[in-house]
Amino acid sequence: MDLDWTPIYDKLIVRRDPPEAETGGGLAVPDAHQKQQHIGTVLKTGQGRWVDGLLLPLTIAPGMRVLFSKFAGTELSSSDPDLIVLREDEILAWATTEEVALSDDPEVALEQIRDMPNRLPAKIT
Repeated sequence: MDLDWTPIYDKLIVRRDPPEAETGGGLAVPDAHQKQQHIGTVLKTGQGRWVDGLLLPLTIAPGMRVLFSKFAGTELSSSDPDLIVLREDEILAWATTEEVALSDDPEVALEQIRDMPNRLPAKIT
């Protein structure tokens, strides 16, 4: 039976990237020696975390590629070990996927900067 899980509070559901099947030089890696990846894509997020009675939104959003430590998280299901549940504070980094060129007009550039939390991850150029 497949369940549709929804994370709560500051939790995230992440699909781990598949292990590398080849080395950088093109040699095939046997299944027994393939290592689990510590990089994955966020599928779902909780509502946020409670701090001093306020619900703060999460920085991490669905679709982001994230890096996490080897022992972080909990496997969601033994039938699909690539799905894991992580806390937001277990995320070490995320991949920058979008480049944002700021306008020369200071007022427009300020609006672009104010809009950036809605567009994370972004790289300013």
